[in-house]
Amino acid sequence: MKNLMKKSTVKPILLAVLLFGSQLYGATTRSDVKLLEASEDIKLISQQIVKDYFYLSQNAKKLNAAHSLEDGVLALDEKLRLIASATKNEDTKNVLTFLAFSRDQISETIALPYDMENGALMLDYSETLLEGAESIASDHSYDFSNEEQMLINVKNMAYLIERMTKYYMAFQVGFNDHNNIRQLQEAVKTFESELITINAYGYRGESAKYLSIINQYWPIAKEFFLSLEKEKLPNILYISATHLENVIAKLERYHIKNQ
Repeated sequence: MKNLMKKSTVKPILLAVLLFGSQLYGATTRSDVKLLEASEDIKLISQQIVKDYFYLSQNAKKLNAAHSLEDGVLALDEKLRLIASATKNEDTKNVLTFLAFSRDQISETIALPYDMENGALMLDYSETLLEGAESIASDHSYDFSNEEQMLINVKNMAYLIERMTKYYMAFQVGFNDHNNIRQLQEAVKTFESELITINAYGYRGESAKYLSIINQYWPIAKEFFLSLEKEKLPNILYISATHLENVIAKLERYHIKNQ
């Protein structure tokens, strides 16, 4: 993948600057909200980057995926800097150190030619970012309003789409062990649980139309995800997952406006 990233402006993060060079905010509710939102975004980004990485290993000429991969790394940088500037929590700072290290390793690995060893490293880095983001979210959790909880539910659906697609693409290039398949299957179950929640919300107007689209396309996407051992459809799956996530993003914007 070296040719895909050689013109990238993405540069490794300097940990000293990241952790200590930014102005810190007080431990306010607003600060917790920022940290929680950033950690939720990192959950999704951690899956998206590696999804694109595996997809590009099969389709090196897919420029949209190449741009998505680079944009994902840039978005990760932004979220890490936001967390660094908004926390005084020592546990969060410690977790952030490992997240920044994983981010730099991801950038270095993307620049190398693809092989199974590098693919395995990317899976590990992805899970490190996810685990760290979940830890930060837990440290800064609070009692959510109904609308805040719905926003989290909807954002979690987008993350789950990325997670399912990541494991699907990993399977296509040979990462077909039982644990990866189980992780995909668990993400499918969790997505369906979240879908039950948003179906009970009572959307109206345009938002109800978006929900209808999700309910229409999800059963089809679900079959694609769960048939990964029978059929190889990376292009169809990538496009279908992107479509679903774009619709989910419209519900996310709806709940952001309602905060």
